[in-house]
Amino acid sequence: MNDWQTYRLEDFIPFTPDIYWRLLERINETFWPLHILAVAIGLTALLLALRGHQRMALALLAPAWLMSGIIFHWTYYAELNWAAPWFGWGFVAQAALLLALAFFAGSSRTQGPSKALSTWIGATIAVVSLLGYPLIAATIGPGLSHAETYGLHPDPTAIATLGVLLIILRGPTLWLAMLIPILWCVIGSLTLIAIDATGALIPLAAVIIIAGTAIATRLMVTQKSGAGAYRV
Repeated sequence: MNDWQTYRLEDFIPFTPDIYWRLLERINETFWPLHILAVAIGLTALLLALRGHQRMALALLAPAWLMSGIIFHWTYYAELNWAAPWFGWGFVAQAALLLALAFFAGSSRTQGPSKALSTWIGATIAVVSLLGYPLIAATIGPGLSHAETYGLHPDPTAIATLGVLLIILRGPTLWLAMLIPILWCVIGSLTLIAIDATGALIPLAAVIIIAGTAIATRLMVTQKSGAGAYRV
């Protein structure tokens, strides 16, 4: 038991920071300008969500998870981390879940302050992830060649998805859809912390904001329903 107390977080990461940055650089060199198309699809999904086209928005989120799972996890990250193939399966499962929700989900009828709060915060998180996340590497990180973008890299994909889901889903369906993105954001932050990366807490901060907003929205709806029960 005492042996475990001597381990640090970085002891569980089987690669050095330089190797990880080089992996990001290789992906960007190989797949540019696919980044532009992926971000455009993400922005389209966000606009559809804001306009109330729930099913189309969910369907458009799925390709990013499939692409990130195949390109990032299975093709590249698997060279560095033995767990990467399992992560890849998780991303494929999320893509399948999003498509299933797009097929079966009904319309969201939530209105009022709770709807406005979740829409505003969800849209802000999604826009920052889609357009601002790549600039982190260019401004305070290792450089633009290492920038992470929606659709190709898992962190911005998960964060943007959380933002869109907060806009269009409610209740147990929302938490089901957010489970894998939340888990990945936690894993992503822990990995970045271990390699002492700039912005390591961004995925974790996004989870806290999104989860907190979802809980606050639920409480607002519950209180409104309870107040309505006493109306004559």
